[in-house]
Formats: sequence, C-alpha cells, structure tokens
Amino acid sequence: MNEQQIFHTPEELGKLARAGRKSQKLGLRAAAPRANVGPRFLSEFERGKPTAEFAKVISAVHAAGLDLAVVKRPTDKTSPLNKTGCYSGLLSTEFPYDWSNSKMSAKTFIRKVLKASRFNDVLKIVSYFGFNTVSNELSCLKDTAASDKIISMLLRIQKGMLLARCQHHDTAS
Repeated sequence: MNEQQIFHTPEELGKLARAGRKSQKLGLRAAAPRANVGPRFLSEFERGKPTAEFAKVISAVHAAGLDLAVVKRPTDKTSPLNKTGCYSGLLSTEFPYDWSNSKMSAKTFIRKVLKASRFNDVLKIVSYFGFNTVSNELSCLKDTAASDKIISMLLRIQKGMLLARCQHHDTAS
C-alpha cells in the first residue's frame, strides 16, 4: 500500500481499510473489537456503505493501521484537469478516452484505459493514480484474455517500479 493515497468514494476508503486489516492478517471478527465496532458495521464500511457513522469510520481506519488526513484540493484555477479538460490531456495518453466526456470520473477513465490495453497508457495511469488504484479496477474486465494481458502489463510495470527503487537505493548508498 502506498504511504499516502487519496480516496474519492466510500468504496475506495473501504477497500483501503480492508487492505490494511488484511495486511495485519485480521479477520472481521478479530478486527471489529479493536475498532470498537461490530463485525457487521466493519463489513458494511469496507464494502463502501455511504452512510457509515464517521466516528466509527475513523476507529475502523485506525484499527486497520491507517490514518485519515485532510488535504487541500486544488482550486478550479490550479486544477490540472481544468487546463486540459480531461484526464487524456493531462496524462498525454495515446488515445483520447474521455474526448466526449470531460467530466468522466477517474474510475471510469481507468476502466476505459484498461479495456483498451495500450501499454503506454496503462503505464501513465499507474504513474498518476497509483498501482493499487489501477489494479483494483481489474474486476471490470470480463474478458479473460484481456484480463490476462492487463495482468501481464501490470506485472511488468510493478517489476520496473521495484527495479527502479533498488537502483535508487544503490545510488543513495
């Protein structure tokens, strides 16, 4: 999991919390008392319940080994999407996935890029949105062959990221 990750929906926060809980090798029944919540609440929260009580959400996130932070969103004048009008322009993708919908959500944009299976564009979305965010959208691919192709691409990208980190540590020593 990235050190910092911005989420935009209750589902994304729930997935982050579930990943944190599972990284601690905790089941729902074991994690719930640590968060001072019931297993049912924890399950609903991790599935993205939009009306979850905020105090309980904070407890569940902390029990998952995570913290919440509030960050200033870019103003309309400084937002990178405002300059280009779309993610395709911002990321300089080879294909304009959102040419007809400049208000396309990040999740929809990621799914369109994954379905198109263009390596350079997949690399760009991984760089911008993060490996975990992109790989979480693999379930949108219904075609097994397409899924296998994207998984292969993501593995190559992940390997490259790890090699780059190793080289960075070698030069820093």
